[in-house]
Amino acid sequence: MLVLTIVSLMIPATFSIGSLTMTPSRAVLLVLTPILFLSLLGGRFGKLTHVDVLVILYIFWRSLTPFINNPKMALEYVGSNSVIFFGGYLVARAAVRDADDFRFFAKALGSLVILTFPFALYESITGRMVIPPLLDRIPGITSVADVNYPRRLGLDRAQVVFVHPIHYGIFCSLALSIYFMALKGVVSSFRRWAGSALIFVCAFLSISSGAFLASVVQIFLVIYGYLFRRVERRWLLFGVGLTLFYTVIELGSNRNGLVALLSILSFSASTAYGRLTIFDAGMAQIVQTPIFGAGFVRLNLPSWMTGSLDNFWLGLAVIFGIPAFLFLFGAVLAALIGIGRRRFEVDGALANIRLGWSVMLISVTLSLATVYIWSEIASMVMLAIGSGVFLLNAQEAATGAEPAAQTAPAPRRLSYSRFAPERERRPQQPERQGRRPAQGPQVAEPPQRGRARKPS
Repeated sequence: MLVLTIVSLMIPATFSIGSLTMTPSRAVLLVLTPILFLSLLGGRFGKLTHVDVLVILYIFWRSLTPFINNPKMALEYVGSNSVIFFGGYLVARAAVRDADDFRFFAKALGSLVILTFPFALYESITGRMVIPPLLDRIPGITSVADVNYPRRLGLDRAQVVFVHPIHYGIFCSLALSIYFMALKGVVSSFRRWAGSALIFVCAFLSISSGAFLASVVQIFLVIYGYLFRRVERRWLLFGVGLTLFYTVIELGSNRNGLVALLSILSFSASTAYGRLTIFDAGMAQIVQTPIFGAGFVRLNLPSWMTGSLDNFWLGLAVIFGIPAFLFLFGAVLAALIGIGRRRFEVDGALANIRLGWSVMLISVTLSLATVYIWSEIASMVMLAIGSGVFLLNAQEAATGAEPAAQTAPAPRRLSYSRFAPERERRPQQPERQGRRPAQGPQVAEPPQRGRARKPS
């Protein structure tokens, strides 16, 4: 089910069933979502967690507000988007239940990203997509179009099978830290390092600042988390250090600290300025419609801007209201804090999985501040979020994190007796045919002189 879902998300085909516009991933998730939702509520995937509740509330709120703001399109929009966002999360909750499942997920996702490398490299050099034009030739099927953005760093921005280059970049970045950390001790070190390097290159070939930022952040956080893995409050210290770092930038720059950071991290200074303009316009709209949002309206932007809302977190609050943002962002934060407080064996399987998944989640949270996601990449992000929820209740012995404990023989039950065990005494006892074995200790009778013993 997990592989089927991920592969369906990578097939850039659109077709119609009656009046419904479908994709392979929507068809798969349309079947799975109601079944998995009922199974989740019924406890089939373990105890319902606070993260599950927050995600359900998020889906409920973003399904409610379109009926208030855009009633004419609400029914169709809510149906498709509930499947897209909720379906990906439910697949992860159903399929990733222990450490072995997560390793399988990390290996499958990383391998699929690596398989896209030759297509991404060819597209970056030549500017021509490979897979979508082939699908366009099939009658009744349309595929994604090339966005034809100007080249950056002398390369075309690869999108491979996604609707936008940054979507491809985020897809690749989701696999980086979990492939490197979760497969430690499972695959060879060479394969793990080489695979991670290829995943990083794939993310880079999207030439998107959001995907590149996510990848660099993951590398830095994995190094930090591994070096200070024995320090109990390492992430609190990291937060303090990050605050001090931002304060220095704020005081040492002649402009806003956020503006300075975006200018440094973006491939284009105009991109950073545009995102800040969108942020200001979005915040102004949120003040006017804080609860139910404004629906699908155009922000009050300069005429030369396209109106694209390149900030997923901001977009949630603008379109669906602040509660939608709080529910989903709260789910991410609750998962990170709850899982981060668990005590796992240092360098154990669960500790490595937690580090890889937490770093991935932090990086994608930052990336979503630079892009709005929809369709296939939205399902993939929700699947990535749900893949680590099992860590809230995971136990070392139950997940196979300690192989030695699994292969050790079952403990023998010992009973105390001041006499030797019966199997050790038996050779010393004379055989007595036809008699029931005596209970308790037995003492051999001394031979009696002058009398012959009758055979029993």
